[in-house]
Amino acid sequence: MTDTDTVALTAAWRHFSAWLAAHSPDDHAALRPPADAGRITHLEEGLGFTLHPQLRALLELHDGVAQPPDGETYPAGSFLPLGHRLIPTEHILTRHREFAEVLPAENFGPESWRVLVSHAHWWVPIALPNDGGLLFVDHLPGPVYGHVYEMGLGSGGAAGSLWATGLTDMFTALTDSLTTGRPFHHFVPDTHRHAPGHHRIGWQVVL
Repeated sequence: MTDTDTVALTAAWRHFSAWLAAHSPDDHAALRPPADAGRITHLEEGLGFTLHPQLRALLELHDGVAQPPDGETYPAGSFLPLGHRLIPTEHILTRHREFAEVLPAENFGPESWRVLVSHAHWWVPIALPNDGGLLFVDHLPGPVYGHVYEMGLGSGGAAGSLWATGLTDMFTALTDSLTTGRPFHHFVPDTHRHAPGHHRIGWQVVL
């Protein structure tokens, strides 16, 4: 891990986290403690490759968010666009294996490396919504290494949408959107008041 990656991600996250703490404290409270070195080592051993430095730095800050109560319609911790929730290390590995099995590399020729679904074994899922999609960091060596993609598999989409060229850039852009109201891609921030009066972040789709 480079010091630059660690410092940049930590700074971007601190700004994002500070906004959550001030404006959506229930979402902030859903963040889990850091993943310890053993959990991260186990994850990397299961993946078969090392984590991108920015993802490792994020996990060293928080190991995802807490599991929501059963039946919760708008659970705290769903603070990313489309209701994505950061997942803990053990779920990252489980989801990685699922997608690698469903989309095996041998089904694709070497000329298709630019197509996201051709290298699912290099995806590292980091967040999930409630519709079967996923948010992941691409670990394919080369120009897409570290890029953050959202894929709405639950709605039949498999092309993927590039959210950012890295986690640092993503959290920087999200914080800018939250503080200025400017769109993050085709999402604009909003807050919802839920019983008994809790305020939580939401994102509206704008076309």
